[in-house]
Amino acid sequence: MNQPVFNKLKFNQSALSWKVVGVTRNTIELSWEKRAGIVEYLLTSTGDNSGEVIYQGPDSTFTIDSLRSNTRYTYFLGGRTADGKRVTPTLVLGKTAVRETPVAPGFLKEEFKTTDAVLLVWDLGAVDGGAPRYHVKRDGETFDIVGNNAIFDTVPQQGRSHVYCVSTLDDEFYESEPICIEVSFDDITAPTNPENMHVEEVLVKVRWTPVYDSSGRVTYHLDQGLGNPVGTTPEPWYLFTGLQPGRPYEMGVTAFDESGNQSERVVIHYPAQGIPPQRK
Repeated sequence: MNQPVFNKLKFNQSALSWKVVGVTRNTIELSWEKRAGIVEYLLTSTGDNSGEVIYQGPDSTFTIDSLRSNTRYTYFLGGRTADGKRVTPTLVLGKTAVRETPVAPGFLKEEFKTTDAVLLVWDLGAVDGGAPRYHVKRDGETFDIVGNNAIFDTVPQQGRSHVYCVSTLDDEFYESEPICIEVSFDDITAPTNPENMHVEEVLVKVRWTPVYDSSGRVTYHLDQGLGNPVGTTPEPWYLFTGLQPGRPYEMGVTAFDESGNQSERVVIHYPAQGIPPQRK
């Protein structure tokens, strides 16, 4: 006797259809096809946290939260039957909405000031997400990030003008334009005493009466002792440099014309003879 034949329904393993239902600055709401036979849907992340389970359950809608604004996100969507059959995963794309730029405080002023401290206050800024915080800079460098609308600087430099700037931060560190103020501080502290004062180099300028030569063109040759020439000049003066303090020097000058004729060598001593050199 012939046995009856039962047609067994084949499970549809094709990828699920999906759509983005709504977005905010920090959420993406997804909806997907509710297919017969599927008992559990699985939404997983891609990218750096690939495989991380975002949603697992029987529902066909889910809202992903705690996202960053104006950012694109991708996920894989799949599903399985009670006996373990799975549909082909499909790639899900979504992008959060753009967040408004924070609004800077309307004013910034010094509430109290002494020679070594200042209290700054400002009115509240506005943010499009989270509670506002304030980025305080002094002379272009971060001074502090605070949650209230005042700050006390106890370490300004006397005799200087500091520029303070305050900008509003949201919870994603988007920042407003800064509002700035310049605060000047009196100087009541004398400079420290000079220390380790010493002579490092001695400069000596020597001068003489110009010589006569019928050619009218004379060059002077300078030395610091016979056999130790240091330079030439057409002018009736010369600057000796690099002299060491505490040492005596003999400085000589000889005049030459263009034919090579030369005068006698004339010398001067430094310090002048009879004056002992200074000790270091």
